[in-house]
Amino acid sequence: MTHPRRLAALTLASALSGSLAARVDTDFPKMTWNQVLSEARGQTVNFYMWGGSENINTYVDTVVAPRLKTLGVTLKRVPVTDTVQAVNKVLGEKTAGRNANGSVDLIWINGENFRTAKQGKLLFTNWAEKLPNARFVNWQSPAVRNDFGERVAGAESPWGSTQWQYVYDSARVKDKDLPRSFGELAAWAKAHPGRFTFVAPPAFYGNRFLRQALFELAGGPKVFQGGFSEAVWKRESPKLWSYLADLRPNLWRGGKTFPADIAQQYQLLANGEVDFAFVQNVSGIAPEVNRGLLPRTARVYLFDAGTVADYHYVAIPYNSGRKAGALVLANLLLDPAMQLRKLDPKGWGDGLAVDPSRVNAAFAAKVKATLKAGPYTLDPAVLAKNAFGDVNAEYDRRVQDGFRDFLAR
Repeated sequence: MTHPRRLAALTLASALSGSLAARVDTDFPKMTWNQVLSEARGQTVNFYMWGGSENINTYVDTVVAPRLKTLGVTLKRVPVTDTVQAVNKVLGEKTAGRNANGSVDLIWINGENFRTAKQGKLLFTNWAEKLPNARFVNWQSPAVRNDFGERVAGAESPWGSTQWQYVYDSARVKDKDLPRSFGELAAWAKAHPGRFTFVAPPAFYGNRFLRQALFELAGGPKVFQGGFSEAVWKRESPKLWSYLADLRPNLWRGGKTFPADIAQQYQLLANGEVDFAFVQNVSGIAPEVNRGLLPRTARVYLFDAGTVADYHYVAIPYNSGRKAGALVLANLLLDPAMQLRKLDPKGWGDGLAVDPSRVNAAFAAKVKATLKAGPYTLDPAVLAKNAFGDVNAEYDRRVQDGFRDFLAR
């Protein structure tokens, strides 16, 4: 039987804990960071994130989690196959009236799902630019302040940056034969039937591949700049479906099936079933080659029209029961030392979310030394010269829906 004094103490502790949680909800901008750290100690943060990359999972489990533990916070990585699963979980809790102590604390979120979550009022707001390490982020950059055309508005914090690149096996495809546009890709596939494929939407790599094609077929991404335009979509999207109709018979397995994720496509390339794949890491494919996921003869390159470069973010659900811990984790992800570890091609190879000039000269020098151009990594200057931003997230959703209808036809 619990002693009355012990029961009273437990009740008081519970009440104090609830009071502190409420303070983060309503008073975070007024709190000191030491107060946030104090509240976060002992919390376990449920970090919902895409779990399809061994490199990324290893980075989170062996680099981020131990550092977070030194701050008294435990990281529980919850893998999902699609970010929408995490957003739908929060939406389901809101529908059920679970407006506090929700099960999701931090989401590695993409532009389309960020827009959905923001419009559905599913996110904690007014926090991202107030993190101590947010001072290293260039918030004046339109690329940072807008996620797929949606204003970030303090509701998500950048974690890293990416740029779309093409992967090929140099043992089977020579440089002079590389397709450098979508028109040339279709001609190459016709001359080499069954040797090309892409990940099926709604998986991220499939969405981005098809949007890259749409941009080029329409004459460039500027056609889609600004908010979503129904007129632009109706005028330009038929070009994509016509292109795919011509390409499909020449795809791997006759276009009757597609890789489920990028890991499966890497396996197809490594096994010699296809000759091309894709990568987003600014370090290229060095991490995948180092881990044996891709052959040492694999290389990276760009199409002549350039490729999408953007940032990726983390967001905190409005009903998270461990907001203090989530804030501490989001801040840690921006720590310059953690960003440098993430950039290392021996690990993840993901691009920076911080601006080296806002850290210090020594950090900028380490970044330059880490991103050395080589057989698996393109020169950062080349990437920057050939980069352009993504467009409104509604185009992404329309591409997914359109691809499903295309397959049905």
